[in-house]
Amino acid sequence: MRRRDSGFTMIEIAVVLLIIAVVAAFTVPQILAYMRNYRLGVAARNVATAVQRARYLATSNNTRAGISVPELQRVDIEQYDALGEGAPQNKGAVRLPEGVSIATDAPRQISFDGRGVVTPMPSESPVIRINGANGFYQIVTISPTGQVTISETFHEGKS
Repeated sequence: MRRRDSGFTMIEIAVVLLIIAVVAAFTVPQILAYMRNYRLGVAARNVATAVQRARYLATSNNTRAGISVPELQRVDIEQYDALGEGAPQNKGAVRLPEGVSIATDAPRQISFDGRGVVTPMPSESPVIRINGANGFYQIVTISPTGQVTISETFHEGKS
């Protein structure tokens, strides 16, 4: 009886590695794109939550509160002195993920009065554009009555 060697040949191993490399070449870019869009969505939800928290502070304390954007990757939640004499109290901050920033033309401050209405009353709804990687962005819109909505993801090159 002849004994046969067990195991895989080099050709079999090379074919398996080639298949793994081809599958990875298709999936890795998709995973990276998903992660970029995920970070963009998280940033938009965090900004919207900061705006809603500022509105909640204003209505629950019957005073003015709002957000300010001191830098393009941070949003501060502030509560203002009821008499308007003191500096605003910082009630929290939201830092955006790496690679995500607020557009330079976004409003630097949005305030709410004790009724939860944007003050001073804007002629149009304030819009905060959140920019992600590769031209993708989302828009956080605050209606004059204080309602906050987040858009779907858009791409600059496509409508």
